[in-house]
Amino acid sequence: MIKFPKDGRESEIMALFNSDLEALIYIALIGIALFLCNKVISSLLKHIKKVSVKTENKVSFILNLVSFIIVIYLIIEGFPSFEQIDPTYAAILTGAISTALAFASSGIFKNLISGIVLMFIGPFDEGDIVKIKGDKGIVRQITLSKVILETFDGKFIEISNNEVISSTIINYTKKIGRIKTFEQFLKKIQSPQVKVMAQLNELDDTYLRDLYQQCKKNRTTIIYKYTFRMLFPYEGFRKKLEQVQEVCFKYKSVFGARPWFDIINFGTKIIVKFNIITLDSMTILNDQPLFAHDLYRIILQSVVK
Repeated sequence: MIKFPKDGRESEIMALFNSDLEALIYIALIGIALFLCNKVISSLLKHIKKVSVKTENKVSFILNLVSFIIVIYLIIEGFPSFEQIDPTYAAILTGAISTALAFASSGIFKNLISGIVLMFIGPFDEGDIVKIKGDKGIVRQITLSKVILETFDGKFIEISNNEVISSTIINYTKKIGRIKTFEQFLKKIQSPQVKVMAQLNELDDTYLRDLYQQCKKNRTTIIYKYTFRMLFPYEGFRKKLEQVQEVCFKYKSVFGARPWFDIINFGTKIIVKFNIITLDSMTILNDQPLFAHDLYRIILQSVVK
């Protein structure tokens, strides 16, 4: 117990527990209980269809933060042995530990702060197809310290939240939300660089209208619109373009809609931007590399004159 002089008397502040062993046992039990409680609540939220992934992540973050604060408070106030240290030495010890922790965990705190920013800004959710630091893939997990990305070649990449915040983020996921007309729907799913909707008009009108009806009935419908670029040689480009169109028709049954392309730079080297639109993110993850491989084979073919 610590004694402080007050009005000529000594007031006493007792530790939360009677002994260090008791404190250790109770803190361990409380920590396990908080961990299990967080897991149960997170599991329940995942089974509630009306709860979005963004809301689920925010609730999980708040639960983890509250649990962390509770455990830290119990450690500071729970052990009786802390009260037996001379106040002068206690102050020196506390300062030294605080300085050591500040240097040792500065990166951790940066990631935690970045994690808080990500939770509230919400540039992406779990399941979204994104590009972060040049890596493209599906967001598999968002935690307080890192984001786990599954790339198109099957690798899992861990990116710290601090790196995510400082990077350029491209989200290929279209959350349609409230729409009233078919024209509004087309504007939502077109590329921001495209000023007209000619590219979308190349798609099957029936498929687009089916998507529109789904989005109109269900505001939580998610459309994945993935784009990538390929470099074509100038020689034989027109003939290669005919073969590209055939490949695009081939993948219509795979993605649900025929991929389309835009020529965004025409010169000695021609840059072609390909667009895929689908309701299934796994289709992009599994079949986009095959689609790109077929296109690459066309690029490498020698032109027969």
